[in-house]
Amino acid sequence: MIISYLKYRIKAKGKYHLHSPLVFSLYENVLEKPYDDLENNLDAFIHDNPLIFKDEDAVTVVKDIHRSRQDEKDWETLINRDNVRLSIDCWRFGIVFVMDRIKKEHYILKV
Repeated sequence: MIISYLKYRIKAKGKYHLHSPLVFSLYENVLEKPYDDLENNLDAFIHDNPLIFKDEDAVTVVKDIHRSRQDEKDWETLINRDNVRLSIDCWRFGIVFVMDRIKKEHYILKV
């Protein structure tokens, strides 16, 4: 897992390298806040942005995406699904967005 972590650290970007206003805002309003409240912060972010998120959208937090090689394969399978349009890899967890209005993007973020 050391090699996986080194690859992550090389590829991971901070918030000032993000070109997506949605992901930048998510970084500031959800990821920079305490981790013990991640899901509540994410729910509040979704509800505070009704112009971006619709009722049919789905957002899921997946924990331990790099715990083992199988977990990494499962994560790759998940983010490669056609209906997953935005995925964010934060090493200890990942966030998956099922939205039909945005282009497919994957971010690896330093958190």
